Amino acid sequence: MATKYTEDQLLAIETRNRNILVSAGAGSGKTAVISARVLALLNEGVSIKNLLILTFTNAASHSMKEKIKKTMLKNSNERVLKEYELVDS
Repeated sequence: MATKYTEDQLLAIETRNRNILVSAGAGSGKTAVISARVLALLNEGVSIKNLLILTFTNAASHSMKEKIKKTMLKNSNERVLKEYELVDS
């Protein structure tokens, strides 16, 4: 089943060639949106080493990293799997 995103969420996922800020309340889907954006960029040939993803707490950072890794494995292809190995490096 495909995830349904709002127009603003899709804009965050699909915007290219510029930095974005994802700011919203708890439970609004920020982590899912950022994970989807990372996966899309990886599928377009961007290396995980070229992405900067910031959070405000160590707990949020850990959660974000785990969600991104889970998304990468769930939607994996050869290119994404190679990038997966770099997430913890």
